[in-house]
Amino acid sequence: MNFIRSVFSSDNNENYVIEDHYNNNNNNNNNNVSNNVVIVGENVMSDSKDSKEKFNRNELKKGEHKKLLIIDNNKNIKWQNYFNNKFLNEDVPVLVYQSGWEDIELTSYFYSQSKDKCCKCYVEIRDIYDNRRHTINPDFLLIRNIINEATPNRNWKNLLYGLMYANVPSVNNLQACYNFLERPLVFGELIKIREKYSFEEFPLISQNYYPNYQSMMIGIDAYPGVMKLGHAEAGMGKSIVKDHHDFEDYKSIVAMTPFYVTGEHFKEGLYDLRIQKIGDHYRVFKRYSISGNWKTNTGTSIAEDVELTDKYKFWIDEASKMYGGLDILAVDAIHTTDEFDNGQEYILEVNDCSIGLAPNYEHEDNLHIVELVLSKMEEIYYP
Repeated sequence: MNFIRSVFSSDNNENYVIEDHYNNNNNNNNNNVSNNVVIVGENVMSDSKDSKEKFNRNELKKGEHKKLLIIDNNKNIKWQNYFNNKFLNEDVPVLVYQSGWEDIELTSYFYSQSKDKCCKCYVEIRDIYDNRRHTINPDFLLIRNIINEATPNRNWKNLLYGLMYANVPSVNNLQACYNFLERPLVFGELIKIREKYSFEEFPLISQNYYPNYQSMMIGIDAYPGVMKLGHAEAGMGKSIVKDHHDFEDYKSIVAMTPFYVTGEHFKEGLYDLRIQKIGDHYRVFKRYSISGNWKTNTGTSIAEDVELTDKYKFWIDEASKMYGGLDILAVDAIHTTDEFDNGQEYILEVNDCSIGLAPNYEHEDNLHIVELVLSKMEEIYYP
């Protein structure tokens, strides 16, 4: 049984791909579904000749639906299924589009004398399932992919600028997404929180910042140390230096790059901590490496649920106030060994709306994201 698409025309002659529906005449059980664009809340329709006539075309009139662009190139996550039978203001459907950054082009237009919205952003996306292209003016964004990747030619900042230019509302807000492009900006906000409270309340790890190799005249406070090159995520760009000789060697490598560097004392951890917040929902995990890799977010590791204590809730609630409020975020910390530092916990960093979700809870957490997005859209368009 395959899915096929129904296409209808609105009164202004614009074509919309409305939803995927079953083709009962095909006995093929292939489940590779090309389902990128749906009208949320609409029942599955038959593929009979009169299906067009049964469809209420008034639902396609301008202003009676909202377009949600979800930037997520994970083909295993079919966001339109999560938004099915969900409405805004009780009866306003949502057109859901899904694409990765790599398949997006856009142009933003500002019309100074317009009586309606002065700036509009027209986004052309490629369907991640069937390579079909759609051009939309999104009413809202959900960003689930990293904007500034570590690998060459995987930097989508110019697309982010175009969305910011048009002031497209988003989760997380686009100003926050912009600030999360670079580590030092985020760490600077964490320093503000640490200076507001004591170390016991907000135990942020000590760190040095070097804008280039020339500034690396003085090493880190203690060795061994962890050096982090540029903006890279997911363990990339991180190295251990055992002493000041390694530090000098690392400095010579930095000289070959245009990137800044941060350095901090290496903490021998018993386990890592991740405190996650999606809207008003919290989770805490501790993560052990079983592959021997000092980076527990790479290689093979196991994760266990941890109780949300008042301490952990305080950490992430304070971090969520950054940049006008973060709706999706995670605080990463480390719990050191008793031998190394008497089991002290240190906050390492904060990650934003592109955080990965624990496999055991991915479906449930995606439902929390849906609730969050619909709530934000309600606040903006139907206060």
